[in-house]
Amino acid sequence: MSGYPSHRFFNIISAQFTTFMVQDRIIGDYGFSLQEIQFIEGFSEFLAPETILVIGNAHGWSTVALALIFPHANVVAIDTRQEGITFTNTLARKNRLNIIAVQGRSPDDVQTIFTNHCTTPLDLIVIDADHHIDSIVKDFFAVQSLMKDDGILLFHDIIDHGLMPGFLDILKNSKMHGRLLTRTSSGIGIAFRQIQEDFLSYINCFNDNPDDYHRYVNLMAKIAGVERPC
Repeated sequence: MSGYPSHRFFNIISAQFTTFMVQDRIIGDYGFSLQEIQFIEGFSEFLAPETILVIGNAHGWSTVALALIFPHANVVAIDTRQEGITFTNTLARKNRLNIIAVQGRSPDDVQTIFTNHCTTPLDLIVIDADHHIDSIVKDFFAVQSLMKDDGILLFHDIIDHGLMPGFLDILKNSKMHGRLLTRTSSGIGIAFRQIQEDFLSYINCFNDNPDDYHRYVNLMAKIAGVERPC
């Protein structure tokens, strides 16, 4: 279940994100929205990754989507929960997807999993595990030395989970470039050392001028009749 406007679902923000429903029960964590997957699908115009790492597999929605978008890439996913790992690997076998999902914890197990399952440095990394500032910083430093110079990092839920301080610290301490993608469902953060000009132009379509964004938030708050200093 994915991609539903929140106003149709009793203003529950999670409606736009992706989960699984078995009969009348929701299982798994909420992952990338359909809009965010469509955004990442546009990367295929600019990237031909050999190796992709997903930190935070859950039930494999993002992992499977990346394998479909980039069928020639080796997609490796990490998560602590065996149920989702088994489900993802079963889907991969049935559909002949180039995926290996491994039970482990970031940052402790990242180096070992990389050594065992990756044959090239990382081209694309998705960080979508523990939504805490210190966690995303630790996840980043676990993969920093494993990525290519032109590799791309995606951090899910930066705006929605208040992770901006951690994202800014990562950019400052690593001297990487980045954008806060205000026009994605969760407010994805993207970081990179170097990037093609046309790829950057594509990414900038999802990134507002900060002043314009803040003014728009405040204007919408007034329309909604709520106080939202920004």
